[in-house]
Amino acid sequence: MSKKIVSILLIILIMAAITGSALAVPYRGFTYDYWSSYVPAPAAYTPVKSVSATNIDPVLGTFNTPQDMAVDIEDNIYVLDSGNNRIVKLNKNLELIKIIDSFKFDGTTHTFANPNGIFVTDDMDIYIADTNNRRIVTLDSEGNFIKVNYGPRPDELENRYDFIPTKIVVDRAGREYIIVRNVFEGIMRFDAKGRFTGFYGTILVNVSAIDWFWRLMATDAQRERQRIFIPTEFSGMDIDNYGFIYTTNVDFGDENKVKRLNPGGDDVLVNRTQQLINGDQMYIPFGPLGGSAIFVDITYRGNGVYTALDSTRGRMFTYDSEGNLLYTIGGMGTVLGMQFRPSSVESIGDVLYVLDLLRGEITIYEPTEYGSLINEAVYLQYEGEDSAAVELWRQVLELHENYPLANIGVGKSLLAMGENRAAMEYLRRGMDVEYYSIAFRRWRTEVLKENINFILTALLVIAVIISGYMIFIKKKKGDAHEDD
Repeated sequence: MSKKIVSILLIILIMAAITGSALAVPYRGFTYDYWSSYVPAPAAYTPVKSVSATNIDPVLGTFNTPQDMAVDIEDNIYVLDSGNNRIVKLNKNLELIKIIDSFKFDGTTHTFANPNGIFVTDDMDIYIADTNNRRIVTLDSEGNFIKVNYGPRPDELENRYDFIPTKIVVDRAGREYIIVRNVFEGIMRFDAKGRFTGFYGTILVNVSAIDWFWRLMATDAQRERQRIFIPTEFSGMDIDNYGFIYTTNVDFGDENKVKRLNPGGDDVLVNRTQQLINGDQMYIPFGPLGGSAIFVDITYRGNGVYTALDSTRGRMFTYDSEGNLLYTIGGMGTVLGMQFRPSSVESIGDVLYVLDLLRGEITIYEPTEYGSLINEAVYLQYEGEDSAAVELWRQVLELHENYPLANIGVGKSLLAMGENRAAMEYLRRGMDVEYYSIAFRRWRTEVLKENINFILTALLVIAVIISGYMIFIKKKKGDAHEDD
């Protein structure tokens, strides 16, 4: 009887250990194959902690619908606590440094009104989209006033707009790129002196034949008022070291929900894959978790890697510079690592920080061994160090043998080393048609070179045999003719 009890206890302990291990990463990692089919994968990141304002410091009280975060060059984190109209500055360990809830301007103390966006430059200047006050406020690192932008002046813009800024990024030249609510022509751009210079990143929507018909039937005045060639609003932005701006939008008709805009405002995002950069490739259209991904924020992490945040399912989708989906993180739920309504994502190195506006919490995610291997291999490849990346890709394949990018990475490395036949096998597993074709052509040329003497000799022998046969047939016909 005691043995049975001991056995039951052991089983319970084992199940508890398994359950505890599963709870450490409550979501399932996955990626998609060439046919956009769901492929289970190990978890690339694990949540390490989630903190509220009270956990950080009791003096903060609670976060109230925080909308955005920013990170400065010293790895400090700025939380835009929108409902409390303040900025909370933390270090990377989420310890309180400073609270900014007001500033002096023209001899008067000013406060914020439901600010929605924040950005910190390399000079540590803080730009705040002070949404309900309809302005962009710029402060120094200590919270002292520098300047304010109230939007386009009447003489700078033909149509009148209600300037309600929601997000902002600033390039190294001091140009401001601002997403404005209910403005669909694109992102508003201002020079370093605050002068409006035009719309940026405007992307035309697809227009149906019916729309074209009614536009042709409309009068000139009606056409002036029609806006059928404009995109939906952008939802989030980040800027890379080269001044290219990564954006997300909520246009359900747009194939890719992420754009990489060059200085001219053209989308130059690279996507070599068969998959769209829009989060989930397959989804349930209805129900509590229905609908496609809605990217509300994006963070550029360096080396061509960026992570987009989906508010529909609380997931983060990370892509490389060629549009490959590296891994997915997170989900919707109440346990550590799951979200209610995420609003912002930021990165410090390979560590990810996600802000949830309903819970008023920040969750920190750190890479697992699997995730670290992928990150390092992708970074090496981006720098052109393919030979150094191949060993890491082999280690990834030991953890996930069906990981497409690892097979492609090994295949590309073997291709660069001239091992074309072996490269073909890995590239076939990774379903990289382009590089497989290159490997095949090189292998075919290689085979021809190695066997050219044999092939020429064989052709010569065949030619001699055919010639001899033809002479024999001709002679035989001549002998038969003489007999007649």
